[in-house]
Amino acid sequence: MTSQATPGARAMQIAQGSLLVLALALPVSIAVTEGALILGLTALGIARAQGRRFESARSWLEPASLALVGAWVLASLTSPEPAASFWNTRKLYALGLIWLAGETLRDRATRDRLVPLIAAGASLTAVVGFLIYAVQIQRDPTYRLQSLLSNQMTSGGVLAAAALWVVGALTEGPVRRRVALGAALVPILAALALTQTRSYWLGFALGATVVLVARAPRLAWAPFAAAVSFALLAPAGLRSRVASIVDPHEPGNQGRLSMWRTGLELWRDHPLTGHGVQDLLALYRLHRRPEATFDSGHFHNNLVQFAVASGAVGLAAFLFWSVAALRQLLRALRAAGDGARGLVASGLAVFLAMQLAGMFDFTFGDAEVVYHSYLALGVALSVLPRRS
Repeated sequence: MTSQATPGARAMQIAQGSLLVLALALPVSIAVTEGALILGLTALGIARAQGRRFESARSWLEPASLALVGAWVLASLTSPEPAASFWNTRKLYALGLIWLAGETLRDRATRDRLVPLIAAGASLTAVVGFLIYAVQIQRDPTYRLQSLLSNQMTSGGVLAAAALWVVGALTEGPVRRRVALGAALVPILAALALTQTRSYWLGFALGATVVLVARAPRLAWAPFAAAVSFALLAPAGLRSRVASIVDPHEPGNQGRLSMWRTGLELWRDHPLTGHGVQDLLALYRLHRRPEATFDSGHFHNNLVQFAVASGAVGLAAFLFWSVAALRQLLRALRAAGDGARGLVASGLAVFLAMQLAGMFDFTFGDAEVVYHSYLALGVALSVLPRRS
């Protein structure tokens, strides 16, 4: 049967193209990313309606994702601001990226283009960030690289994830491709350093170690050595930022510790279904502790955020989803064949890096960041055996 006669073939081509546009746009523009995601999901739905069978095997991810949706709906029903909370539940549509990637990346040509496009987008973001940084640092010596994204935290998360996709790709494939990706990695890492986002520095170090343990165990020491060298040889401002990671009185650290104490108090007020998944800035300000150093509409920790927003029900759903995701990535790492092992190792690294960074930021609520985790899970689905 020719590809033209395959049910839903044209729609699948559109879905594949949409995923590749998303990969390029993800480090650059959330608006273009969202547009590509919506187009891709629509095309995937049309392909299914035209008779194409989905190939991704069923997994724990389906019930775990439904549990997340159910927990957010329940939190919205009991929220003091139900309209705002229900509006925010729309964000969970992006979980569909897992299955969009899972279906489209079964095509080897699409899969091979994924990381180069992510690297190209991240390199563009890095270069633009350098230009902005060169101007802003003259006006404000404390300026942190932000580039095209909404803030430094988001920039750090996107750059760390992009760097990890590249690290995995460096472990396999043609030499020319690896040289090009290695060249792209340099500005991406430099930009990551200038964001001064400590949580994503730690996440990248963990993720790079995971990739090397999986793909090149003899080099597993390299991230630690690089981290020590960075801490000793980086410019004074960056060395100070590294040292502040363990300082509980550093304003960012102190503010987070205070915020988490407030979060615990708020969870005790509504322990089962939480306060709702809307922006929680007004609620936080009502309960802000004297030692707090900054305000925020979220609690800079995935676990605290889920507990406050959606209670024990939502926290349990998030933990279930996280376990299901990790299980799927580990299964994929064992099942991946030649040409996909580095990509799957990168996916596992990205997911674990975002989980670690999520101890200090609400990474699940940052679209540009969490989309990399969804993409990683889609990669895992794409290499596992087809649905029987």
